[in-house]
Amino acid sequence: MAFKNLAVLTLLVPVLWSVPAFAQEDAAKNTVGDDEERPGAVSPEPVTTENAIEYDKPDAMLDPETITVMDHEIVPMVGLFEVTKDVNVRAGPGTDFKRLSGLKAGERVRAIGKPKGASFIAVSQDGETLGFVYSPVLVPVVDGTLSEQFFGSYMSEDKKDGVACDYRFRFEGKVEVQGESFETSDYEIRFRCASPSGARIFYAHMFLTEAPVKTKKGLHLIGLDVRSIGDGMDEFLSTRFHYHPKSGEMSFEGHSLPRFAVPPEVQEFQTATIRDALTQALDASIASWTDAAWEQLLQKPE
Repeated sequence: MAFKNLAVLTLLVPVLWSVPAFAQEDAAKNTVGDDEERPGAVSPEPVTTENAIEYDKPDAMLDPETITVMDHEIVPMVGLFEVTKDVNVRAGPGTDFKRLSGLKAGERVRAIGKPKGASFIAVSQDGETLGFVYSPVLVPVVDGTLSEQFFGSYMSEDKKDGVACDYRFRFEGKVEVQGESFETSDYEIRFRCASPSGARIFYAHMFLTEAPVKTKKGLHLIGLDVRSIGDGMDEFLSTRFHYHPKSGEMSFEGHSLPRFAVPPEVQEFQTATIRDALTQALDASIASWTDAAWEQLLQKPE
């Protein structure tokens, strides 16, 4: 069966699977009409504050009035932070205040609040107020939990012989990184793709490190692993991005198998939330897959 253009092909993506019955059943459960709402789907507009990192801003959900900590008025904050290098804890927001204690690189503290116009944050640890710490040495520990699954789509630029896909993105859980003091938030992406040559359902794995992998720069890692693309069980396509949640900036880091992916045309991204960063990283990765990758993905099983 051949199709003359992707406009027709896109409409047929949900029904073209050459897959076992259980996969067809799974696809049917998640296929709805254009005028229906997918169960659990999240509309991309408007952008919400879910998973926004409020480490350097007053918490919008708290009373905006100031609170007093150690005789200093501060604007309330929320967030878990990791210390990037040894730092003093002081009785006030400045180096002129008495040193109370110290924190070692790798320790974690929770933000209490920040005085207006100061570069110090009041922090606590295990429920106890410690004092004020110089904010540039703190990097946020992000929580990549997504409360709802969401859906997206992709269509190649070649409208005649290209590929059309939709995908379901959902949070799977957290996994402790071996040898490290942090976890990754893990996600499952189910793809349903079709081209004039065939159709297939396949799965990919995505992750976000909750703590920075480049501590001094505050860069977290976002990764996409597609085991259906590769040269064997141990060689599969991986794509990596560096993500700076404090600024929302994200940059392409690299691919594992150049034969199956090329560097994306746009390699620097500005993101609004964790979900936005994950979505942009996923969309950029898909767009970078080569014809060899799509041929391997959509080839008919022997």
